[in-house]
Amino acid sequence: IMTRLPRVYQTMMELQMLDITTDPIEIAPTAHYSMGGVWVRPEDHQTDVDGLYAIGEASSGLHGANRLGGNSLIELLVYGRIVGQAAMEHAAGLDAQRRSATAVAEARAEIDDLLAAEGRENVRALQRAIRNLMTEYAGVVRSEEGLRAGLADLDMIEGRMEDIGIHPDIAGFQDLAHAFDLKASALAARATLEAALERRETRGCHNRSDFPDTDPTLQVNLVWSPKDGVTREAIPEISPEIAELMREVDTAGKLVE
Repeated sequence: IMTRLPRVYQTMMELQMLDITTDPIEIAPTAHYSMGGVWVRPEDHQTDVDGLYAIGEASSGLHGANRLGGNSLIELLVYGRIVGQAAMEHAAGLDAQRRSATAVAEARAEIDDLLAAEGRENVRALQRAIRNLMTEYAGVVRSEEGLRAGLADLDMIEGRMEDIGIHPDIAGFQDLAHAFDLKASALAARATLEAALERRETRGCHNRSDFPDTDPTLQVNLVWSPKDGVTREAIPEISPEIAELMREVDTAGKLVE
């Protein structure tokens, strides 16, 4: 423990909780990363919003069907440099940095509407409800029945979100922050459930108990949007320079993350 987990040991001792070299520590699973994220152009990681770029596990450009340990550094350093250069070139091509008056007005109206919300639903309770349904229906092993049940639960939660109450108090605007988190969580949950339902196969760490085999026709990216739902996007051809560096890795008897 002192060799492999020194920081965990130090943190627990500083918090005066327990000595993990002598006492057992409770372990539970949690969401650590995402292998799907914001859609970006492969050449410069720009999103479909002009001037907005995404890197890291928000775009998950290197993970594919399963997360590869250590990729986070490549995601940040390699794509950080590419995006920095692309953003600089984009900014240099503008005659001025203009704000969208329409976008600002819409954002202010959204905040004003939330602050005026006096509904009966508690924001944090709805956050827990989304977490529970995703744990129950979109966990390690998924099925058609479970994913459809999760979507039905999400429909109900989204209906309840129309009746939330935001109550700023002396402690600040925490309810408002949680309300935005709730809206984002509902969006991510729907994208995950609908994409998992569309991918009727088992690939990487996406495990469908009702479709245990890999389907060659589904070697595509699934892109979800509120307007179009799930669409299939062909994976670009691998360049010869990269193909020369690729090799099969034997995973027999090895721990695959």
